[in-house]
Amino acid sequence: MVTHLSDMDSPIAKPRASSRAQLPSDTHIGRVRLRVGDLERSLRFYRDVLGFRVAREEGSRVALAPRPANRQGDGDTDSAGELILLEEKPGIRRRPSRPATTGLYHVALLVPSRAELGRALLGLNQAQYPLRGMSDHAVSESLYLDDPDGNGLEIYADRPRTAWPIRDGVVQLTVDPMDVEGGLPAGTVVGHVHLTVSDLERAVSFYRDVIGFDMMMRIPSLAAVSAGGYHHHVNLNTWAGEGAPPDSDQVAGLAGWELRVPDARARRDLIDRLAIAKDPDAIPIDIEDAL
Repeated sequence: MVTHLSDMDSPIAKPRASSRAQLPSDTHIGRVRLRVGDLERSLRFYRDVLGFRVAREEGSRVALAPRPANRQGDGDTDSAGELILLEEKPGIRRRPSRPATTGLYHVALLVPSRAELGRALLGLNQAQYPLRGMSDHAVSESLYLDDPDGNGLEIYADRPRTAWPIRDGVVQLTVDPMDVEGGLPAGTVVGHVHLTVSDLERAVSFYRDVIGFDMMMRIPSLAAVSAGGYHHHVNLNTWAGEGAPPDSDQVAGLAGWELRVPDARARRDLIDRLAIAKDPDAIPIDIEDAL
């Protein structure tokens, strides 16, 4: 592993073809690392409310994975299935509900189906855990909430790709009310990460031209990039304002996230590019093979 240190207007840019670096189509997001103030408090939420299992414990760090389809595997250690790594930092401040710095906006957990999204909603309702909102994005349907430290979470289910509204090569994301009918299951993955950045053009140049994502959608204060035609693996916003101050490790937030690149040569090339060009907002990225 190599570690490197609501405003929804019409899209104004579309994906462009070029000779720049490009990620393999099956590149995807791996684990995310979150700073939290109290592990026990966090576990009461992630384990007892969302239904994650503890896959591994290492002192002040706990790795979480979805519950397996066969509950007999609850005690197994399986790093390939880990989605969230909680890193305890006692005394850190809660993350603000609105962006104040660069860094985490939210981590998005993709469940396998709309039925599973409905079950997640029922579980949150039964626990009387507050939601920040629910949205229909045309390509997906989403629940939004915060963990006890204010780390933003999205739980969502994709619609089939054939149903995604695409015009002139641009995914037409929406923010419409979600039509709801109705713990996180096996098959749940981290679908995307949503980051707040200090300069959108500079961030787009890094994630598109250095990392090798494709541009999927862009509006004045938000850009979506992905590999393999997915609607977005990373969202970038400037909702804390252009020139927002950097994130602080004294506040709950994103300690790092993994990008899993399946092709060994593409992975080496990416690591070489990152040795020269760093994330302008210094958000740590871990480059992994695809497990």
